[in-house]
Amino acid sequence: MLFLPVLSLSLVACDAFRQDTTVFLSKDGDVRLQQPPGAQRSMEFQGRALMQSGWRMIWDGKAVGEGQGIVRLTLPARAADGSALSEVLQLGASRDPDVVASCLSHGLQSGNGMRLSPVTINNHVWTSYSGSDAGMSQSIKANNYRLVFEQTCYAMDRISYAVRAAKAAEDALTEAEAARLMDAALASVEILPVARR
Repeated sequence: MLFLPVLSLSLVACDAFRQDTTVFLSKDGDVRLQQPPGAQRSMEFQGRALMQSGWRMIWDGKAVGEGQGIVRLTLPARAADGSALSEVLQLGASRDPDVVASCLSHGLQSGNGMRLSPVTINNHVWTSYSGSDAGMSQSIKANNYRLVFEQTCYAMDRISYAVRAAKAAEDALTEAEAARLMDAALASVEILPVARR
């Protein structure tokens, strides 16, 4: 479950969150965020059922376009019925001129999706969308954020992925706990200008 608005976190909660986290800084030095405790970090962007592979989420079947995945964070969690789900935050970027030109809307219009109000995260205004899909035993819902900054398209996807046929570990975080941690990670994302790298 996605808890929005993501920027309504209390200062106390943010401070407590930061004390237990690891700082992630991208290879190029342009993305910094607080990685939640227990989150699995990956530089691989494989697809799953209902979710294509690539550096950014696409809902309408179009190609993702030229770009690079920066990081994918995953927190395994347990739904109320005991089934497995994953709370995910992934970021990618592209400097390809064609990708930059269509960055704020490419692949985000779908039958189950809608455009949301812009979201300000650490002084950057992100264009945002929501989308969802479901199959026999899997379901996915996500908020998708897009930003053009210094001739670069940044894609940030906050995903909840459920596999109802799989049983979660007994000690897994609850859905609400994992979602809160991942939403706090999203709220910590900084896109740094060249001058600050």
